[in-house]
Amino acid sequence: MRRVLAVLLSMVLMVCVFGPTKAFADEPETGSGTMTDTITDPQNLLGSDVGSVKDAIKETAEQTGVSVRLLYLPHFYQGVKPETWASRVLESTKPANDTVMLAVASQDGKLVVAVSSNSQDWLKDQSSVDQLSQSALEPVTKGRNPDWVGSAKAMMTQVETLDQNHRHHRVMIIALSVTVVVLVILGIAVAIWWRRSSRSGAHHRKSGSVKRTSRPTEAVSKLSDNTQKDTAS
Repeated sequence: MRRVLAVLLSMVLMVCVFGPTKAFADEPETGSGTMTDTITDPQNLLGSDVGSVKDAIKETAEQTGVSVRLLYLPHFYQGVKPETWASRVLESTKPANDTVMLAVASQDGKLVVAVSSNSQDWLKDQSSVDQLSQSALEPVTKGRNPDWVGSAKAMMTQVETLDQNHRHHRVMIIALSVTVVVLVILGIAVAIWWRRSSRSGAHHRKSGSVKRTSRPTEAVSKLSDNTQKDTAS
């Protein structure tokens, strides 16, 4: 395990020191491989399509903010779960936020997806990891020959889909929150209007009652005065 990590870390250190470089020419010959800051493919599984894969990695980063790394090896380290191993390797490189790594053991026909621990919740959620793994697995298993290029691109397409779903969900939450706030404000306004209307109606009813009761009192007073005059006469 230590030897494998040491080799991988040495690759990362070479990239950091010398910058993103390929181990061979832009169009690798048969048997050559690729090593950049995003792709480790010593077996040349991506072949002449490595350029389009690199473009897809760049496009994914621009559209979603997610960094993608591809690691191709003959076998995974024995004695450790592939998921655990891939996660350790990814974390040892001190990845940027929101980094996804596709690790492939080509001769075993296995692959795993690891997401950096400093990623957003929607990306490192186990459901998202499972979807990314499934997307990368289908092109490898559905044909007679594994489609490693299609596998990498399918995973990146799924990253974009998850990002779009997350954005849509966030917009829906914001819209729902705004709707609730508006309804609360309207409810408060209606309650204030109703209270003021009730007070105004009660005041008018009280004033009318006072006027109606004062008239009989005045009539009785006048009648008493008239009676006193008649008696005196």
